Amino acid sequence: MINVRGTRVNGCAKHVKNALTHHLALVTIEPPGKHVMPTYDELLAEIFDGRNSALYFELEQWLRDSRRFKQFAATYRAKIRAKVKRARDDASVNDLRAELETAALLLRAESFTLEYEKYAALKQRGPDYTVTFKTHTPFNVEVRRIRNLELETPETETRIGKLMAVLCDKVEQMPPSIVNLLWLIGEREISLNDIASAIRTLRELAELYPQEVNPPRGIQNAADFLKQSHRLSGIVLRHANALTIWQNPLAGHRIPTEIVNTLQRLTR
Repeated sequence: MINVRGTRVNGCAKHVKNALTHHLALVTIEPPGKHVMPTYDELLAEIFDGRNSALYFELEQWLRDSRRFKQFAATYRAKIRAKVKRARDDASVNDLRAELETAALLLRAESFTLEYEKYAALKQRGPDYTVTFKTHTPFNVEVRRIRNLELETPETETRIGKLMAVLCDKVEQMPPSIVNLLWLIGEREISLNDIASAIRTLRELAELYPQEVNPPRGIQNAADFLKQSHRLSGIVLRHANALTIWQNPLAGHRIPTEIVNTLQRLTR
């Protein structure tokens, strides 16, 4: 270390200080955490690592269509790469497609920023995305693809039962004190009537809970759902070219109108 102030080197301390100042001015210091953005090809090569995947061309298109999605994918490329590696069959590939497609869609709104599996980093079960609206209002989005096999029945009662199981499973991982959305993507169309029927049936079953000494699993799950249902702010039904939003009238945290309006504009 050179102590310039108060030290004379051959009587030329002033000249040493000026030279040192000039040298430091020429050095460019990268801000902490700043990284060079990879190219499309570099990002795809890192994520897929030579694997053949049905997701490759779709992910490439999303990257090229959106600067913001490219930044998201670059930030979370290690996580996405691990998910691609684990997706070994068509069902798991389609689940991952639904997850990433949702991120690409949300990032169409400049007012949204995304964190991917924030709760997993804290060793907690939680929703897929934590979205911040205009830098000040956070909310969570949990993505669930409803497979054909889950709804492939002519019997309304059976189909509603499958939806009830999904709701019971997902509401458990929603944290309190924040807006939580369940984002459903169905291979077959899901209607608001289906959602309303599933929730109504769960409430009816939950009313039986105190009357049962050893309640069946379905009734127990319904009772647990009713206790936690205030955490569910709403359900987004993702269709081919539209979004339909069901808002929970009993939610502890209602979805702000601005966020509802922004979501509805995503597919326009």
